Amino acid sequence: MRRFGIEEEFMVLDRHRLAPVALGERMLRTLRDGAYGERVTGEFLAAQVEYATSIHRHLRRAAAELHGFRRELASIAQDLDVVAVGSGTPFDACDSSTMVTEKERYRRIARNFGGLVIDHQVNGLHVHVEVEDREAGVRALNGVRLWLPCLLALTGNAPFWRGHDTGFASWRTLILRRLPTMGCPPQFADAEDYAARSRALVATGAITDLQALGWAARLSERFPTIEVRVFDAQLTAAESLLAAVLTRSIVATVLETPPLTRLPQEILDGSLWLAARNGMAADLADPFTGDPATAWSVADALVDYIGSALVGHDDLAFVTESLARIRARGTGAQRQVEVFRRDGPIALRRWYTDTLTEGGGSTRSAAPGSETFRRARIDAPTRLAPDEQSTVAG
Repeated sequence: MRRFGIEEEFMVLDRHRLAPVALGERMLRTLRDGAYGERVTGEFLAAQVEYATSIHRHLRRAAAELHGFRRELASIAQDLDVVAVGSGTPFDACDSSTMVTEKERYRRIARNFGGLVIDHQVNGLHVHVEVEDREAGVRALNGVRLWLPCLLALTGNAPFWRGHDTGFASWRTLILRRLPTMGCPPQFADAEDYAARSRALVATGAITDLQALGWAARLSERFPTIEVRVFDAQLTAAESLLAAVLTRSIVATVLETPPLTRLPQEILDGSLWLAARNGMAADLADPFTGDPATAWSVADALVDYIGSALVGHDDLAFVTESLARIRARGTGAQRQVEVFRRDGPIALRRWYTDTLTEGGGSTRSAAPGSETFRRARIDAPTRLAPDEQSTVAG
């Protein structure tokens, strides 16, 4: 059974504008004094908190850990009178050049960004899946890249920017596309090719170091994993878990079956843009043919493709239920927009607070009234003590 780990990023927002507020360090100190220790880190902005899980084989244990952390985070946010949210972009924004975390690496990156740093207020979800070696990692990367648009369409969760509905499912993706190495990674011949081309990007000055490679999927420079970074931060732990188990079974399938069609980078990058724009209403490149296909038909093809791996990991029922839930109530972006359009930003604030712990035993209702917002609960213990090394990568 192939192991995986999850990195979740959260944004700390003020309760009035729902804009980032630089309280991340205060939250970090409290969280580190508790059960989470060094698994909790800061991020590029002082308004961010990142949590890296233990390494897991089983969905249930990963679910317990994510829910336990989110409950703790929600409790601390309540004490500080702020809102912690898993969303790819905040509802409103600030001048993020004034909020860069006091760490030399982040300061160096900010200098390289120049004027771009003002808008760099983004949260992601990163999934690490264990691979045997760098050669296996490159094979996995070449296979995973075909499914990146579908994975983004399923998890798009960044519809707002500066207090407005952007019309995009993932505005975070559009913000990130301005950077040197974002979007779909190229096809690589082997591990040596990956290493040479990555080092060349550093040598040219396009990126500060190998950990700054921003492709939507890459090899970790610190761990024996492939790291898929296409996902927006997710509203609920269940949505983060769906991203993780789909990614794990894609990697397992790619490494155990013949390769699919090689699709050009421009086709996949175009599909990523469409996924960011239209979510599950997009037409995407079919990974088997390259022809246009609806996002839902690609998602169905994905489940068929990785079905054996999902069964082997005991994840098939969870994935089936999760996809049915997205069909019924929408992606994170769709649900955010529905709440905002119907009830306004005050309701959105309350809803963010509730969805942070959705499905983890909270007694508060995350449903803003509609039956289609019924939560899906994961039957999990209240907390899992970290038992293995973190999969965090910079």
